Amino acid sequence: MATRQILQETLSGTGFILETSANAEESLRLANDLLPSILLLENSDGINAFETCRRLRANRGMDGIAIVMLIDREETDIRALGLSAGVDDFLDKPLDGLQILARLRSLSRFNRDRYLLADLNRFSWMVEHAHEGYLMLDRSGTIHYANEMAVHLLNMPEEFFGLPFKHVVERHYVPQPAEAWQAWQEDPAPCFLVQPESPTARAVWVVLEALDPPQGVEYMRLVRLRDVTERMSIYQDMRRFHTVVTHKLRTPMSMLMMSMSVLKTQTESMDPEEIKTLLASAIKGTNRLAEEIRSILTYIDAPLALNLGKPLSLKEIPEMIKTTCLTLNLSDIIFSMPADLQAVTLSITPEAMEMILHELFDNSRKFHPSHQPCIEISVASLEDEFIQLRISDNGQNLSVEQLQWAWLPYFQGEKDFTGEIPGLGLGFPMVASLVWKAGGTINLRNRINETGVIVDIRLPLESTMRKMERSAAPYGS
Repeated sequence: MATRQILQETLSGTGFILETSANAEESLRLANDLLPSILLLENSDGINAFETCRRLRANRGMDGIAIVMLIDREETDIRALGLSAGVDDFLDKPLDGLQILARLRSLSRFNRDRYLLADLNRFSWMVEHAHEGYLMLDRSGTIHYANEMAVHLLNMPEEFFGLPFKHVVERHYVPQPAEAWQAWQEDPAPCFLVQPESPTARAVWVVLEALDPPQGVEYMRLVRLRDVTERMSIYQDMRRFHTVVTHKLRTPMSMLMMSMSVLKTQTESMDPEEIKTLLASAIKGTNRLAEEIRSILTYIDAPLALNLGKPLSLKEIPEMIKTTCLTLNLSDIIFSMPADLQAVTLSITPEAMEMILHELFDNSRKFHPSHQPCIEISVASLEDEFIQLRISDNGQNLSVEQLQWAWLPYFQGEKDFTGEIPGLGLGFPMVASLVWKAGGTINLRNRINETGVIVDIRLPLESTMRKMERSAAPYGS
């Protein structure tokens, strides 16, 4: 009773809460219900402290509890028995208030650190086996830690400590948008890491995000890498299928339906030549419809066929522009290209260029007040074996937010997957993804002192991409 009273008086107002029991069974029940951080045992009448300690240690749910035994100073032999039973520490009787508080606070901190260490070990296991890549960088951008997935995504050697993060990224990826990557060390905005499409493999997409520590905390930037290749492929497949169905099938279907409708209602009043002409038109529409359907089925069955398409010759662009304008009912188009560029071939496929032109023209049409924009297209050669395709219109200017996010479908798509930004069409991010896959860059800006926007697309020559593929090599090669 004296021990209990001393403990109550000593611990009153200290933050420790004292619960007591009269026998071994009650002690075990209280420990199981309360899961205390520290348990005090006294080998007295009605309580066998050693047996109680053994039973506590046998319960895995309570193996984290610190057990302290209260013993007389002279009972030196009891210490060995207590340690063998699982006791962590001892307090000598008669009890001293200051000693009790100092020992309990020390054990409490030790227990807390033990739990933290256990949680850290579990967290480390989770990070190492995560499906996302995690890295830690110092102020200079040097890698201090990388989990297994980060090593895999960045194709790093086992001895990665001390490697410069920017160099590692640029060795295997093209960060996009380029402007965000240039300022990333100072302002780590989210961006894509893209491995451009090749004749034998599809493009790889990795989202790069970073979290800086709070002010006043030792600096170590946390970086997350998410492989979103599958999601981007699905996004592009959905958009491409929508484009094919709504535009490529519309013309042959209209041609077929119109011819059959006339034949159905006016056959008796038509001469044989007129009937032959309509039948020829219907057959032409049927053949074209069948061909488009076959191409859709081929695409669904073998999605990698897109990667194997022939490179685009610049001499094909004028006809693509003409066809796209007819489809969208656009007439005010100005096109210019030096004659010596007609034989040049780009890394991008004709199909991808058709989609780029269609999406950009369609956006120009949608966001022009009268839906009849004046669109200017020019092609120019750049000094670094790239070609610049510039498309400008006289429609609306874009806000700062729209210009900033227009090409990033994945980040805006976190909530609804569509990537749609108010006031913008889905075509903007689709165009960006096609350009980046081909190893190019893209820039969107407002026209100066005029309404409308300018889109600058920079695409590598086919020969440039071949050189880039040959020069790419893993670390240590």
